Amino acid sequence: MMNAFLRALTTLTFTLTSALLALSSANAAPLPRANIVLPNTISVDPDAGIVTLPLHRGTAHGTTVWYIVTDSSDKADAQQRGAVFAPLLAGLGTGCSACVRTAQESHGAITFPGAPNFGPNRSYVASATGFPPASAVPGATAGSGYTPFLRIGAAVVNAPIVATGDGPFDVRTHTNTEDRVVAIDSAKKTVILALVKGFFGGKRVVYLSTEASDPVAATVERATYVPALKAQAGIVPIDVVANGSHQGLAFVARHGKLSLPATAANVATLGSPLNVLSTFPAGPTAAAYSPLWNVEVVAWKGPALAAHRDRVLTSLADVASVANDTSGPGGKPVGPVGFVVNCPVIAVIDPLR
Repeated sequence: MMNAFLRALTTLTFTLTSALLALSSANAAPLPRANIVLPNTISVDPDAGIVTLPLHRGTAHGTTVWYIVTDSSDKADAQQRGAVFAPLLAGLGTGCSACVRTAQESHGAITFPGAPNFGPNRSYVASATGFPPASAVPGATAGSGYTPFLRIGAAVVNAPIVATGDGPFDVRTHTNTEDRVVAIDSAKKTVILALVKGFFGGKRVVYLSTEASDPVAATVERATYVPALKAQAGIVPIDVVANGSHQGLAFVARHGKLSLPATAANVATLGSPLNVLSTFPAGPTAAAYSPLWNVEVVAWKGPALAAHRDRVLTSLADVASVANDTSGPGGKPVGPVGFVVNCPVIAVIDPLR
């Protein structure tokens, strides 16, 4: 009887998820294909705050896992997978052997050396200023041997795990899915994830945030906490504003919904800190692009905030132009703060040209 109940519940979950996917497609205002840089993307709706991607089935220690593929260090491999060609990933293991693990792939299914634990309850409690938080607990932590960066043959592939098990899948409290998953259909092999909004070169872009090496960052980003990932030379920077009135961590804590789990009902209203990317996987900076970013924190100084000189920063040139009004944490110069985030870029909203 219990097995019949579980089968019925699984069928209901698939039916509801399929209905949600159909509704998303019907109501979406998808970006043109020319704006999308991740080739295997099914659709992007920046107003709804979602991206639909192909879902792949794999295993880790005999357990079913579900993953996406976003980047590869090998051009031919990237083309075959519909992934972004990110040549910098080839050197990712230098100085951080745990950042990249060797994996096997058979008939399009990857056998992972480890998997995340999606069981913990994610919790973000804002402080009086919003950020730093009063407390932050990630909703997913790396299991033994887990990293999204896998050496498969000659390529280093970015393949974040977004769900575990054979279903039903929890897309409300995320006990077996990553905190950005708002719909998943293992029968149709599709997954809908909450996007992050940011900027590159003055243009609006959207990307995912799937892993972070810092627990607070993982909580804010609704990502998996992977302490094995380490900051290392050659990783490109992403600038994160700490305390702006219109942008940044404190802003999204006060005006977004960091304390709530992401669901299909609220995904459009979650908010983003509007981080500034230093490279983009198309155009002049494509060869310098990596989905793994060294986090740099930009903090507005007190006098600038008091005089309302803080504004939305949309490029590295913008960040440099306000150097007299900003600093890194504790008054130090702006620079890497010691942790990394895996943020594969999906699309640009504004034309790059």
